[in-house]
Amino acid sequence: MIEPNTKAVSNNSLLKTKKMLDILRLIPTYLSSLLIVVVLGGIIIYIIVTGAPAFSLELLTSDYEEHLTTISCEYNPDITFNNPNISGSYFSERFGIAVEDGLNTANEKSIIVTYVDPQSPLNNATMVSGAGSYKVSVGDRLDTIVLMNENNRPTILGVSAGAEQLAKTLDDSVSIYSMQCKTSGGGARGSLITTLYLILLTLIISLPIGIIASIYLTQYAKEGKIKTIITTMIDMTSGIPSIIFGFCGALIFIPFCDATFKTSGYSIIAGAFTMTIVLLPTIIKTVNESLLVIPRHYTMASLALGASKTQTVFKVILPNAIPGILTATLLSIGRIIGESAALIFVMGTSILDDINVTKPSTSLAVHIWSIMQGENPNYGAASAIAIFILIVVLILSLLVKLISKKMNKMVV
Repeated sequence: MIEPNTKAVSNNSLLKTKKMLDILRLIPTYLSSLLIVVVLGGIIIYIIVTGAPAFSLELLTSDYEEHLTTISCEYNPDITFNNPNISGSYFSERFGIAVEDGLNTANEKSIIVTYVDPQSPLNNATMVSGAGSYKVSVGDRLDTIVLMNENNRPTILGVSAGAEQLAKTLDDSVSIYSMQCKTSGGGARGSLITTLYLILLTLIISLPIGIIASIYLTQYAKEGKIKTIITTMIDMTSGIPSIIFGFCGALIFIPFCDATFKTSGYSIIAGAFTMTIVLLPTIIKTVNESLLVIPRHYTMASLALGASKTQTVFKVILPNAIPGILTATLLSIGRIIGESAALIFVMGTSILDDINVTKPSTSLAVHIWSIMQGENPNYGAASAIAIFILIVVLILSLLVKLISKKMNKMVV
């Protein structure tokens, strides 16, 4: 006969063995989770460190294409200019202009105009190439300057000379023989506007279709093979790679838009139709869930009061499903912002500043893909745009969580 103490020892030994086995089974899970966290954390840290110097409001508001103008002018000895004493800037008393060293949107060294006196000759400089005059503005970037001194000898300065040397040389010169003025380039203004257009057009098309489909599946469709086939197809469609949708968009929506909207090949409107079929499964499934969690007695009470089925759906059920519809909208916006593969096929990869829904353009995600191509990929600008996308997606995710939390409280 086994003693009680022996039984207790045996039970403790079995418990320890089970705990050890459980820990051993969980080790692969912990290791894989740790690996994912390290990899994702490393990527995010790299993006922040690389993109932070180039991340600015100017990146999102300036054009991608630089506009170069070559000008010339002479100083007026009868006019004196007062130094505005701008911190970090160097002022030329002869030409009434202040400049500073800075970086352009591509994170390259640049000389930037920070002040131009109202009486400066640079307000009415002569354009070397082409007729007319040019007004140098704050924010212009200067490059390849040829100055003439009192002995009519030229001095050539580039960006590498720096703002301080340029200001000193200007004060020793009587005229600017030629000076290249560049407006800020490398910006993502066009791609940002394209993304906003794409979001608006896609939601206008996809939301009504998705909501109506959800209403049909939850309120009108009878249980059976047809409904099962439809729901199965929706689930299967949500797992199709987006590049396949892009291929379908190139075959179907580009010809459709060419015939209907008089486009010519790639266009934003074709991208909106393509993103519609990408998003419909997500919208339908999300709205379905929000419709199904509405208490059944709401419907019964409405019908008991004499309302028709249609009145009940649109005046009782649908208003109570608004949190789910908002969740579907936010999820769709996040997907549109982050999508690139499908849009390359239907919108092209040309980064443009003149945006039209019937013309090709790039979204922010495709913009990143475009500037990373070629022999000299722009990691700084790509990472800066990625930071903006991550911030927007993070905000949308938090809003989805907040709406879901409030919706669950309403149900309870």
